[in-house]
Amino acid sequence: MAEKVYKGTGISNGKVSGKIRIFKSGGQAARGIYRGKAQELRRLDNARALALEQIRALEKKALATLGEKEAQIFEIHAMLVEDEDFMGSVIEEINGGKCAEEAVEITARGYGEMLGSLGDEYLAERKTDIMDISNQLIRILQGGVSQNEGEMDEKYILVALDLTPSQTVQLDADKILGFVTAEGTPSSHTAILARAMGIPALVGVGTVDGLNDGDFALLNAEKGVLVACPSEKEIKEFEKEKSAFNKIAKEHEMYLRSVMNKPAVTRGGHRVMIYANIGSEGEVSPALSNGAEGIGLLRSEFLYLSRDTYPTEEELFSSYKEIAVKMQGKRVIIRTLDVGADKQIPYFNLPREENPALGYRAIRVCLDREDVFKAQLRAILRASVFGHVAIMLPMVISLDEIEKSKELLEECKRELLTQGQSFDSKIEVGIMIETPAAALMSHSLAKEVDFFSVGTNDLTQYTIAVDRQNPNVAHLCEKNTEPVMRLIKMSSEAIHQEGGWIGVCGEMAADLSLTQQLVNMGVDELSVSVPYLLGVRGKVSECR
Repeated sequence: MAEKVYKGTGISNGKVSGKIRIFKSGGQAARGIYRGKAQELRRLDNARALALEQIRALEKKALATLGEKEAQIFEIHAMLVEDEDFMGSVIEEINGGKCAEEAVEITARGYGEMLGSLGDEYLAERKTDIMDISNQLIRILQGGVSQNEGEMDEKYILVALDLTPSQTVQLDADKILGFVTAEGTPSSHTAILARAMGIPALVGVGTVDGLNDGDFALLNAEKGVLVACPSEKEIKEFEKEKSAFNKIAKEHEMYLRSVMNKPAVTRGGHRVMIYANIGSEGEVSPALSNGAEGIGLLRSEFLYLSRDTYPTEEELFSSYKEIAVKMQGKRVIIRTLDVGADKQIPYFNLPREENPALGYRAIRVCLDREDVFKAQLRAILRASVFGHVAIMLPMVISLDEIEKSKELLEECKRELLTQGQSFDSKIEVGIMIETPAAALMSHSLAKEVDFFSVGTNDLTQYTIAVDRQNPNVAHLCEKNTEPVMRLIKMSSEAIHQEGGWIGVCGEMAADLSLTQQLVNMGVDELSVSVPYLLGVRGKVSECR
């Protein structure tokens, strides 16, 4: 059988060989019977609700296993499902006599064609997100639960016309050697996920015609080449190259593991704490096994999501206590409830806002709803007896917010004392630097708190006026780091002047190209998602 060579763009460098598996799950055929406008609209509403539930599950999985940046891809998907313009077009099609399945398909196709015609590669890639959501809705409307891709006993190289983000994040990493797609670019959401998952991939090969299930192939993501049905000579040469590549990769992994439990210190002697960002108790063990020295960000809203009523103080305490105990005296920074904006919880009944990112969210909600806030503060205080627990306030922009929060904290302490409850009377209190206002006021704010933690995702979007959830402009965040870096430097100088410390817990903390700059600014702690812990620790040790 003659060899076949396919060239594209390599993603997540690696060299793998194995049999090809053709991904046969394409778009959903929009077949259906029109049942009348009222019933079709009800079916659409039900499908949207279930789709959102499934998207949130994928978002949670991506957050736990990959990171916040990757999880945000599914936040964008959720926004598409809730988008009034998109769904308005679907409803118009239903009003015109189309069944819900066909209405979704027609609307998605129109949006995809529009994005593809704009001449912008980034916007054209968002067509995949539209089709992903469309297929999901249609599959639900037709009674499907998941895409049946079949099983193979051995590991394989997956080949597809394209893979959507939801398909990619659900790939079985234990079965997939790598994947190849005819379409796609390095800026696609699928490529972002592949890099985070560490799966060698090749995108944009143009066509996958001529490839068949069971064909043996060599995938070199580093060179951007797939060779199917290679000669014996090519196989031997490739295996030799693969062995050398894997040896280097293994040595690097062993090096990272060897320094995993050692303090992260730069060559210049600057000590940096390497912490983990987590969202639940289940992430504590993976964090510790990857060398986390503490928890730099516990997203406490995980206890408020996926339920119909507010968690009780006892429920909050039980969860915080479990995490504190598991961390065995290592610092656990609990961010107080950050609800609103992109984190909507139905039973909070927050008002619909034109621009929620600038609206009623985080500390603003908590200071208005003192009963909710105090229940959480009391739970954190009670848990502080079982470990090294700290409190972190999100979205602070003024001294007044810190003062009011500390007043409520003191109230909680007095209430617990009257109940005979123990707590750490000197519990650390810090704030997140997420707005230019906080950074510009950092010298005043630093006098009132023990530490700062920079949330670079929000700080970036507020500084450069870019909505990071808007797929049309989100890519600009990666190109405009200088103004954000200046604000971090200002905040670092301010908190150190007052004897406190500063950490970074947003995406920039995991960006190895920025580690040296952050170290130079005196950043004391970097908190990242679990998969990035080893890499960041290794990078710090290489810094000057």
